[in-house]
Amino acid sequence: MVNFVEIPEKSFHTMNKQSFIAVGKGEMVIGVPNGVDVLHLRLMEVLYSPEVRYTLVSVGHLDDNRFSLTFAGGKCTIMGPDGECVSSVPKTGHRLYHVMHEPEVADPAVETLTIDQSHHHMGYISPKIAQKLVKDGFMMGIRLETSSSGDTFCKSCVYAKATRKPVTKA
Repeated sequence: MVNFVEIPEKSFHTMNKQSFIAVGKGEMVIGVPNGVDVLHLRLMEVLYSPEVRYTLVSVGHLDDNRFSLTFAGGKCTIMGPDGECVSSVPKTGHRLYHVMHEPEVADPAVETLTIDQSHHHMGYISPKIAQKLVKDGFMMGIRLETSSSGDTFCKSCVYAKATRKPVTKA
């Protein structure tokens, strides 16, 4: 981000009704696919929220700046004010339009965990459920190591199951 300035806290909401607080704004240059090339697009008045680990682009702001978007054929085509194609962004399996970056680009926001670590960090949820949440894209910022095979053994879970008291019916 360039020309970054702190701003008074500003609340914003995503389409799934999740709330975030923006603490700054600035300009950002993002790479978007344009055929075999990557076009660098400068975004103005970008809000910064330390809680959000991805870049959301406002279709309304693109429209205000005379860009047009067409959603068809499993992709979003972005046309510039001059009518020239800026980018074509494919739709993912989760029905979102997501710019894929080269795999060698490191993402410092992604943490690699073993199945045991994810079980402990996620409040002792089932390891199979943790794997499904990561695989289906519901847990972002986590990559699970798949080198271990078989079920995990958790002393805390065994102790809790052995010492729990029955729940009385009321």
